[in-house]
Amino acid sequence: MDALASIDWGVMFRPEYRSMLLKGIGYTLALTAGAIAGGLLLGMVVAFGRLASSRWIRLPATAYVELVRTIPLLAHVMFWYFAVPEMLPDELKRALYKHDVGFYASLAALILYSAAFISEDIRSGIRGIPHGQAEAAHSLGFGFFDTFRLVVLPQALRATVPPLLGQAMNITKNTTVALMVGVGELAFVTRAVNDASFLSVGVYAFTTVFFLLIAIVLTALGKWYQHRYPAR
Repeated sequence: MDALASIDWGVMFRPEYRSMLLKGIGYTLALTAGAIAGGLLLGMVVAFGRLASSRWIRLPATAYVELVRTIPLLAHVMFWYFAVPEMLPDELKRALYKHDVGFYASLAALILYSAAFISEDIRSGIRGIPHGQAEAAHSLGFGFFDTFRLVVLPQALRATVPPLLGQAMNITKNTTVALMVGVGELAFVTRAVNDASFLSVGVYAFTTVFFLLIAIVLTALGKWYQHRYPAR
């Protein structure tokens, strides 16, 4: 008990660390929001490609999913940070290095990596819609795109919300990889504060609680959604 009482649980809220903490949380939330939005859009495109009747569309989409999922996220981040800028024209490279290359490289890697997993959730949701739904829409005069937009996609997204919330949780945790390329997100700030204060328990306890709270909120949202909109 004495050991626990001696721990400075509020070290991250000290005035000298508060600005670093807020900036780190800001970077983490920015990476999370960008990766979720970009991953969802790209994931929908890849899912449609995986379901396409043409093999010239289906095979590249399948190859993308299988290739991206087999490569560790850290390797994706390193590739976008070290290799991609070097392949750009000199003028574009100089313009890129005037900004936070690590942030944009991490965001690109997170989007491409997350989209591979999100696409499979969306594809499963679309395939779970009975084929008779589309046939009924066609019989009512709906075209292909109207059928997909108004009948199939809304039902598929409704079925995929819980697993997509799980993907959002994974994306939030995956943002910590960005510290390897110097992005000042929460894990980077945690390490910096720990190196400056040597108060490891209080520092890492805060970061653990932060990610734990996000996981609890997303899990609660998923359970509420399943209760509010049960599977039919």
